[in-house]
Amino acid sequence: MNDDFKKKLKDYTEGKLSKQEKKQIEEDLEKLEQYQEFLDGEVEQDTNQRNKEIFYGHKNEKKILRIGKWKARIQNACTGIGMLIVLVIVFSFITSLFYYSGEPTRLEIYEDVIESTLGITQPNVSTTSTSMGPNPFLTATIAKKLVKRVGKEDIIIGDADYDFFLGRLNNRNLKYIFDNSHRIIFDYPNGSVDQWMHREWKKLEKLPEGTVAEVYLSLDKFYETDEILKKFIDKDVDLLWFAVDTGNEEKMITNPIGFPEAPIWHDDDFILESRQEEGGFFTKTVTESRSAPTVEKYGSGKVRNENFMKTLKFIKKYDSIASEVAPFKTRNIQEKIDYIQKNGVKIYGMVITGPTKELLNLKEEEWIKGMEVGEVRLWNW
Repeated sequence: MNDDFKKKLKDYTEGKLSKQEKKQIEEDLEKLEQYQEFLDGEVEQDTNQRNKEIFYGHKNEKKILRIGKWKARIQNACTGIGMLIVLVIVFSFITSLFYYSGEPTRLEIYEDVIESTLGITQPNVSTTSTSMGPNPFLTATIAKKLVKRVGKEDIIIGDADYDFFLGRLNNRNLKYIFDNSHRIIFDYPNGSVDQWMHREWKKLEKLPEGTVAEVYLSLDKFYETDEILKKFIDKDVDLLWFAVDTGNEEKMITNPIGFPEAPIWHDDDFILESRQEEGGFFTKTVTESRSAPTVEKYGSGKVRNENFMKTLKFIKKYDSIASEVAPFKTRNIQEKIDYIQKNGVKIYGMVITGPTKELLNLKEEEWIKGMEVGEVRLWNW
């Protein structure tokens, strides 16, 4: 603003200007007012723009930080999952290598230990495989069906799952379909017959014709294997299990040790009949045919006794597993082995099955001291 305009503006306020000059300065003032409004508008717009930039800048920074955090979380999660997958693969490989190594494999040996232990400690109880295999992280499971023979029929009485951690049996889970509270009782030889055994014969007499039963026979003395087998040549019954004297029995025996009628064959018992190899080094296929030794139905006592002793020693080798499969029943197994080796295989009791009326005929046999009735079923003979 120059000095001339300031002087005219002062004269305008004091009323010294002519009419023409007054009009001219008023026009100039109006222009200045419009210019000021324009400047004020520009300043306000510029201020708003800067405020917006500041606001959205902060907002974008928060968004970027939030995205960064989630990316870090996802990356950490992916890294953790990747490490877990690698860990599972590594442990699965180690687990499979452990349980499937050897010939026979460790898993097959553990299965043999289970079957052998049950075979010598559970009269007339055998197993059928349902599944077995390694699990993640050095564990494995062997699942079995527990089977009992009554008449000509194999009856499933329960399920048994055995969980392993490396070479240790960690858990034994038994689920019986039927009541398992029945106690197996044999009466030791060279003693008087208890009255309960007389009542068992009466129980058998009351069973209707057309039934089959499982019975536990107590013998009047110790018998050689061949000797007791020959006593059943002309009898219509099936022999199932033999109770053997181990030197630790008392008058009433509820935890017997013995062997089944069908020997418990182990991997090295089978005879190689044929072997055929096909293919190259990387694709070689081996086919083998093996058979178990021949056993006469009413004989082969030497083969049966040797198989029994071999099974006892096999169980002793894996005593930590056997003691979990059959707690208390395999206690002091080495003492039992030593006693039998010194005194021979002496049989004092048996488990047999057959038609009820055929079993009743055994009551007249002098060499049978007593009897206990086990499972009973309708005719299936």
